[in-house]
Amino acid sequence: MNARPSHPPRDLTRRDLLRITAVGLAGLTVAACSSAATSDAMRARAWGAYIPTVLPSDGSADSPIEQLAALAEVHPRYLHRYAAIGEPAPIPEFDAIVTAGSTPLLTVEPWLAGQGPNQPEYALQRIAAGDFDRELRRWGAELTAWGRPVLFRFAPKMNTAAYPWSLGVNGNTARDYRGAWSRMRTVVGTEGTGNIRFVWAPAVLTTETKPFAEAYPDANEVNYVALDGYNWGDADGHRWTPAADLFGTSLAVLRELDGDHPMLITEVACATAPQLGLKANWIRDFFTLIDNEPRLEAFLWYQADTQRDWRFNSTSASIDAFRSSLAAMSSQK
Repeated sequence: MNARPSHPPRDLTRRDLLRITAVGLAGLTVAACSSAATSDAMRARAWGAYIPTVLPSDGSADSPIEQLAALAEVHPRYLHRYAAIGEPAPIPEFDAIVTAGSTPLLTVEPWLAGQGPNQPEYALQRIAAGDFDRELRRWGAELTAWGRPVLFRFAPKMNTAAYPWSLGVNGNTARDYRGAWSRMRTVVGTEGTGNIRFVWAPAVLTTETKPFAEAYPDANEVNYVALDGYNWGDADGHRWTPAADLFGTSLAVLRELDGDHPMLITEVACATAPQLGLKANWIRDFFTLIDNEPRLEAFLWYQADTQRDWRFNSTSASIDAFRSSLAAMSSQK
């Protein structure tokens, strides 16, 4: 996990090959990895989740984290929190996560939350130029003062069109993203004392996302590489997407892009389908997929009922599939 491999050459031929790989690998099954990555297969995979709150409510016998662990029947290693760049570190939430025996994964987003992608004041060139150094320095100082291990995910899903830091939005380019990441990593890392681990996380490749290879920063500036992917179901212009179709191509590109760092799936969920058992089958197929990815260290389920009912317990069949698959995964050594 602490290996610092050299970055692949930043020449056009290399990146062109990666773009071709991203387009041409549809339907590719998971391939064998390097011997170094294969050795990581001996490590038991873990799971985590985003839940709307981790703080206990007055009068509740169990905390939300304890309720989640009871629901899944396996304790989560990671709990996911979000914050805008101008907000303070959510230390009370971090404390609750650590008290429960888990580790926080924090996503810091450079924007005013809920204001959409048209926020040119948060363009990547401004981050790269140092206009947000004060905020980044504060994040590094607050997390260092807290002192516990934390995974730090900055400006994820840059290959969608949903955010001020997205490629093609507010004039952003892949080069700008690399520059902004490098600036963030230098400033936050300068304040850090080793408890902060940096996670780079594009969205999976679909017809609605851009290739992400060119946005990959220097490998020395990353501790984990990750993906986000959701099966939105077949409503509202979407189509039901099997787990292998959703993640397979992107995992292959990620392996080609970075040969050494451990992998995470930092956001994943499946919509609830009207057909009985379809979501349960999707969950089982997802666990089969990650079981065949030796470098994958953990996944984090998006456990919320928002635009879709993403919760793994949205049906009796889906919770049974999640519990049994998670128990089997957790028992592997």
